[in-house]
Amino acid sequence: MNLPMNMKSTKTILIVEDDAILLSTLVDNLIQVGFKVVKAKDGEEGLKIVKEKNVNLVLLDLMLPKIPGEQLLKEMHESGLIKKIPVIILTAKGNDANVKNCVEQWGATDYLIKSECSLKEIIGKINKILR
Repeated sequence: MNLPMNMKSTKTILIVEDDAILLSTLVDNLIQVGFKVVKAKDGEEGLKIVKEKNVNLVLLDLMLPKIPGEQLLKEMHESGLIKKIPVIILTAKGNDANVKNCVEQWGATDYLIKSECSLKEIIGKINKILR
């Protein structure tokens, strides 16, 4: 899944995910294709990072400890960060009204259902958004 040399990225991705195995897999694969990665295991840590660090995109789980992903997204929306930083929701929830609200009301760029997408699809969506 390597990018050609001219497609190596210096973009930074924040992954907010509490599943340690999925988090590790995403980190390893995104680094392998040339992204810088910052990670957070809960919504509180994710919100702090998104406010303090220069990230280019957020991969956001919704069901998180401390602060749910929806709240993190809402705070990004209210502070104007959502206009500068695209957010892809990674969810197990599927066709849930909450997920639709995240896109329609709070400004998430898109969403992917964990059980229905591959790492290749996640990386493809990130590349498409950051072009």
